[in-house]
Amino acid sequence: MSLAVCASAEELEVHASAEPTPYRVASRWQIGGLGGWAALAVDSKAHRLYIPRTDRVMVVDEESGKVEQEIPGLKNARGIALDDRGQYGYVADPTDGTAGFLRVFDRSTSKFIASVPTGLVPAAVVYDPLTRKVFAFNAHSHSVTIVNGTTQEVAATLPLEGRPGAAVGNDKGQIFVSLPALGKIVRIDAASVAVSASWTIAPCAGPAELAVDTKRHQLFTTCEDHTVVAVDTESGAVSAIGEAPANPGDIALDESQNRLLIADATGTVTILSRSSGGEYRVLQHLETAKGARSMIVDPMRHQGFLLTAKFGQNTAATSEEMRFRPTPVPGTFSVIVIDGQ
Repeated sequence: MSLAVCASAEELEVHASAEPTPYRVASRWQIGGLGGWAALAVDSKAHRLYIPRTDRVMVVDEESGKVEQEIPGLKNARGIALDDRGQYGYVADPTDGTAGFLRVFDRSTSKFIASVPTGLVPAAVVYDPLTRKVFAFNAHSHSVTIVNGTTQEVAATLPLEGRPGAAVGNDKGQIFVSLPALGKIVRIDAASVAVSASWTIAPCAGPAELAVDTKRHQLFTTCEDHTVVAVDTESGAVSAIGEAPANPGDIALDESQNRLLIADATGTVTILSRSSGGEYRVLQHLETAKGARSMIVDPMRHQGFLLTAKFGQNTAATSEEMRFRPTPVPGTFSVIVIDGQ
């Protein structure tokens, strides 16, 4: 697969004039509230965003940008997943690192109904609609806890070769997880709860976040050398498709529009477009806001949602490392909506 990137300002200008801009900043919702945030989830049918906010989950209406409700009861929220029946939500909660849980909430009552024990520091969570199983990836235990999505009980624990990073499912019984330190992507068969493939994706080192194209059987990830690669989900073959920003965050696919979006902590979304011949090129660099690296795309609305806040220095009593780490200023949390219509 060849690489076609607009390398100069002149080329970018030509492309911009040849076709319409695919995305624009449509609105900014000032949500506010205390706490950090983790990866978000979208319920396209109900038009809702579910945003973990440290000790709770915020439920935001996609159309108005208003917070409908908050679901309290968490210690240290990380990844989140929703089932395909509109019934349950699942949030990874590593607490203080000494015990991990997958917290289950009922989306109709907005109340937590179960706490399922996992390994240490669960982070990424994936729901598979084919088997109705939930996969919680444990960063410190180097394992994945598999939960029955009907009984909300642990079905199995699967060890992994290394520390899991990002994870994604193809809704067809296959789950994919990156192992950044090993430069690998592992494929898990949801039905048999077994590793069905483990690929070293050299020359890509440190694979980060993942996106999946279910129609074309491809995974996308960014690498430490600032490239974007596509990985064949059947063979593990790797193809370089473009350049990634220096500090990439989440990566998302608008599958029906053939566009791949990469959020950047500096405040830019890089948008790559796929041609009918299968080649990718940079279509746009969209400015959003500094720190907006958490992102999800609603495939039904062709909208992207990014999370950020204003940042300052931690003045509370804490370690030197945490004191000088950028800290969200209370009340400044916001959602940026980018529109691909």
